[in-house]
Amino acid sequence: MLIFWSGLGILVPILTFFVLVLTQVLTDSLFGDGAYTAHGLPKLLALWGAAALMWLFGSLLARRPGRVLFDPQTGQQVLLKSRHTFFFIHVEYWAYILIAFGIVALFL
Repeated sequence: MLIFWSGLGILVPILTFFVLVLTQVLTDSLFGDGAYTAHGLPKLLALWGAAALMWLFGSLLARRPGRVLFDPQTGQQVLLKSRHTFFFIHVEYWAYILIAFGIVALFL
């Protein structure tokens, strides 16, 4: 399977996986072994927490200023900004996808 990302977009699955594992460890330690896998609510909360993290992380990345370059031949300015995407979707938009995954996980 190919994974496409640019910039810091690779952090989308890494941070989401970290939040899911952390939620599983906390849920199983608080409510007993198997509580995470038996109920959908912990998965919903974990994916929504990851969505909030992606929105914050993506918004901070999008705010970073780019470089303005000047072309002496045409006299035009060009703004160069780095893109941070995972599967061609900007990091902050992954929040909406993770919210939808959380709703689906609630019923599985």
